[in-house]
Amino acid sequence: MDRMMGAERVDRSRLIAGTAIFLVTLAAGLLYVKWLPYYAKSFIALSHHTIGASIVSGKAAAPPAVGLAAAWSYAVTYYSLIWQALALALVAGATIQVLVPRRWIHRIFSGKDFRSVAIAGTLSLGGMM
Repeated sequence: MDRMMGAERVDRSRLIAGTAIFLVTLAAGLLYVKWLPYYAKSFIALSHHTIGASIVSGKAAAPPAVGLAAAWSYAVTYYSLIWQALALALVAGATIQVLVPRRWIHRIFSGKDFRSVAIAGTLSLGGMM
């Protein structure tokens, strides 16, 4: 019986450590990929009253003509701007699947009440653009 209690403690401590690793990875990733760049961009917007050129038209007054070249240019530009966030999303998805117990996630988010929706909505705010 004592042996089973020890195994439960080890499993529980591993689960808590895995969840902590996930949370630290997510927070550090969001800090690097999202929060610090937008914090810096806010000072540019404050001083210049703009957030920079459009990724569609650049510094041109009008967008480019519709076509495959314009679509490809937009796709390449967009990917170059979001690749770090995409990589973070893949790492976060993998770490939550491997390190955080499913039953904990179900317990927090599977309810049909306001509490589950409020928790999910609040947690999503940190990753929004």
